[in-house]
Amino acid sequence: MTISIFDREDIAGRPGPRYRAIADRLRDTIRSGAVPPGTRLPPLRDLACELGVTVGTVSRAYALAASRGEVAGEVGRGTYVLGQGLHAHGGTGVGSAAFLTMPEATVAAMKAALAPPAGQTEIVGAAMTALLAERQALGVPSPFNTYLAPGGEERHRRAAAQWLSYGDFVLQPGDVLVCSGTQQAILTSILAATEPGDLILTEELTYHAMVQQAGLMGRRVAPVDIDAEGMVPDALERAIREQHPAALFIVPTLQNPTGATMSETRRRQIAELAARHDMSIIEDDIYGALAGERPLPIAQFAPERTWYATSLAKTVGCGLRIGFLKPPPRLLERARAIQNGFGQTVPPLMAELGSRLIETGDAAALCARIRTEMASRHKMTADALGSYRLTADSAALYVWLELPDTWRAHGFVEAARARGVAIAAGEDFMVGRTDRAARHVRLAIGQPQTREELARGLAVIASLLSESHIGIVEPA
Repeated sequence: MTISIFDREDIAGRPGPRYRAIADRLRDTIRSGAVPPGTRLPPLRDLACELGVTVGTVSRAYALAASRGEVAGEVGRGTYVLGQGLHAHGGTGVGSAAFLTMPEATVAAMKAALAPPAGQTEIVGAAMTALLAERQALGVPSPFNTYLAPGGEERHRRAAAQWLSYGDFVLQPGDVLVCSGTQQAILTSILAATEPGDLILTEELTYHAMVQQAGLMGRRVAPVDIDAEGMVPDALERAIREQHPAALFIVPTLQNPTGATMSETRRRQIAELAARHDMSIIEDDIYGALAGERPLPIAQFAPERTWYATSLAKTVGCGLRIGFLKPPPRLLERARAIQNGFGQTVPPLMAELGSRLIETGDAAALCARIRTEMASRHKMTADALGSYRLTADSAALYVWLELPDTWRAHGFVEAARARGVAIAAGEDFMVGRTDRAARHVRLAIGQPQTREELARGLAVIASLLSESHIGIVEPA
């Protein structure tokens, strides 16, 4: 069924940009129960004509509703109401619903920041076979028949400390907790370092799942300006003085989505500001091992207040749900208690497998392969899109693309989707000012399973960049 639920007078009377007014009217109508799940919304051009706005405005409205988890689009079928979505449950909905409801890409998937295939199936498969055989030969209980203590056993933490240590940043097994991925490490850090109602500062473009986690736990999140090197210390100091945050969340190496890496000088400045204002730091270093010249982490300069989190997901393989957290020493047992209280013990098989890959050197070998593969993929991307403004680091799993004046991010994402390519809009990463990245998209060039798939996706992107959104034919 296709119905019109958009009251032109109501939309005209709402403050702010037209696309947001349309999306808010849709949200209010869904919440009232007047529009049941499964309702098909008007096509873009029909609604644009009805409301006297551009197709791009309606496209942005639908994209905003999708980011809130309220609607979903399907190529060839249109846009349908899902329900009240994530937003109704207290989350921000930034980016996540668009990821969850995106139909399978038919040409190229370039939306999720995943490491490319680099022999993981063969290497990890062989490691698992050897692991299970050895345990059986030794009469050791199977990892399928046991639980682990919160934070992992000594041998798991020893391997974690080995993986995390580099340069002057040297850890011991007693410094580290093993987690079920970086997201669990970040959530543990939020719960341990802040209280409900506290404010967490972060880069104005950041990892949207952290924003959701903070919101679900009753914390507030506010943005800090960034530049080509990441978070700007002067802007951070101003935000601290004006807003009195409890913590800072930051990704200083291969920052997501821009790929920026912060200098050691700036890391020291961030650490000094946190110490001066007694603020906790949650440092997400999930991409750090991929960096060619890897600066020391902020945790090196402020160990007494930094929660350092990472995992094997981006640097070895996303299927390895194993992460690591170095809390401030005095709060390590608090972090362990939070893991235990949430029932978030590490799956024994993942702990054993991750430890084995680190101990044998297979994890480091896979990371090196991924780094080499990404350098080749960045060259392909530069060759295909070099005439446009790309922000990229050859080790990052993505590039940050500035669109021509004829495009806005959500319209471009929808046009790419109609041609079988899944990418992410810049607004999906914004904290607060969602119009700031309205002309940027992130291309996750590590996600395609082959270079041929990447080449097909880049060809579609290059073709769209040369067109005006006015000329794009929307799906029926």
